[in-house]
Amino acid sequence: MPTTPFPGARPGHHQDPGQRPSCLERPRPDEVHVLFLGLDGLAAALAVRLLRCGVLGLNVNDTAPVTAADLGTGAYRPADVGRPREAALRRRLRELDPRCAPVSAPELFPGALLPGTVVVHSLALLAAPPVGRPLPGPVEADSWAGIDPRHPLVSLHRAGGVLLRWPTVAWAHRPCPDCVRATLEGREPGAAPHGPAAVLAAWAAPAHAEAVAVRLAVEVLAVALASLCEDDDRGHGPAARERGGARHAALFVPPWPDAVSWPELDRSRCLCGLDQE
Repeated sequence: MPTTPFPGARPGHHQDPGQRPSCLERPRPDEVHVLFLGLDGLAAALAVRLLRCGVLGLNVNDTAPVTAADLGTGAYRPADVGRPREAALRRRLRELDPRCAPVSAPELFPGALLPGTVVVHSLALLAAPPVGRPLPGPVEADSWAGIDPRHPLVSLHRAGGVLLRWPTVAWAHRPCPDCVRATLEGREPGAAPHGPAAVLAAWAAPAHAEAVAVRLAVEVLAVALASLCEDDDRGHGPAARERGGARHAALFVPPWPDAVSWPELDRSRCLCGLDQE
C-alpha cells in the first residue's frame, strides 16, 4: 500500500530533524502492531476497523467461545457461535484482507522498543462479591507474563450495559477491578430507561457498539502514531508513548453514540489512578 501524505505535509516543507518521516506520512501496513486481549463483539469490531485502516499486525487472543451476544457488530457470523473467538476472528480478518496474517500468541508480540505497538484489553467486570469477601483478581493467561510493561494500553471495561474506557496507561499500570468498580459506582446515577427508551436501548445496542468501535479505532491509531513520531531516547518512555492516548476516562452509554460522560477516577483504594488527570 503506498503511503499517503497527511494534510500539512506540503512540498518544500522543512521537516524538523528530530522528527520521524512517519509523522508526516501514513504508516506502512506492517509498521503498526496491536495486541488484543479479549475479543467480545466490540473488540472484534475494533480489530476489523483497524484492518480497514490498513493495520495488518494484529495479534488476537481469546479462547472463549463466540456467543449470540457477540454477533451484533458483524465481526462474527452466526456460524461462528461456539467456536473460539480468536479462531473465528483470525478467519474473518484473513477473508477481509488476504495480506493480513493474524496470530494468537501474546508471547510473539514485539517489545515496546519497537514503535507503533499498542495493547487493547477488553473484559467484562465481574459482579461485586458479598460484603466481607475479597474481590478476585483478574485471570491473566501465563502467556501475558512476557508482555512488555511499557506498552501503551487501551483498556475497555463492560458492566451493566455501559462501557468504561480507562485512560491510556502503560501495561504495567493497568487498572485493577477495585478501581474500575469504584469509578463506575462513583458516577452520577442516571434514570434507568423504561418504556420506548428501554426498547430503543436494546434495539440499537449493535449500532451503538459499532459506533463506539469506530471511535476507539481512531484512538488506537492516535496512540500508535504518537509512538512512531518519537525518534529519540525520550520516545521509549511510557509518557511519550501514551501522548496520543486518552488522558481521561470515558463512559459510553447506549443508545446514543454521542452520549459520553467523563467520570472521575476513584483514587481512594489503590494507586491505579494516581498519575491520571
